[in-house]
Amino acid sequence: MPSNGTVSKSTIIQFINCRILFQNAIIKEDLWVRDGKILDPRKLFWEEKGYADIKINCQGLIIAPGFIDVQINGGLGYDFSSDIEHLEKALKKVAKGLLQYGVTSFCPTVISSSPSMYREILPKIQRTNGGQDGAGILGIHIEGPFISEERSEERRVGKECRSRWSPYH
Repeated sequence: MPSNGTVSKSTIIQFINCRILFQNAIIKEDLWVRDGKILDPRKLFWEEKGYADIKINCQGLIIAPGFIDVQINGGLGYDFSSDIEHLEKALKKVAKGLLQYGVTSFCPTVISSSPSMYREILPKIQRTNGGQDGAGILGIHIEGPFISEERSEERRVGKECRSRWSPYH
């Protein structure tokens, strides 16, 4: 029976015969999802009178949150700080490759570099949403001398970068 659409016209997916991480334990339980968000099945059934539009049999597999890699310098033969000419290709290849390890999002790392290198590299790294084509890019991990008074030029570039990636602008 399809969902009744009183709260949302979006599709409701019910993952059946699965194991999920809940309160520090792996339990056998169905998982209900709408618009990419996990639903409380009691509220869905008793308050919304909703039902699953799609049922997916997980055959006993575990459904768990994806990993976030907050510091990765590259991978699959690519280095995010040195192969600038192929950086966009490298980001896509690494993003795709990370999925097989359960990584759903990451922050590419740029090692300590000159201000001119930061100016060349940083604009090429853009936020992306994760999906079937690869893990999402959440931001940039910048290694560097941003706390050194002797390297004030790098600190200024770091401030520009933080401003560009700020969620508040």
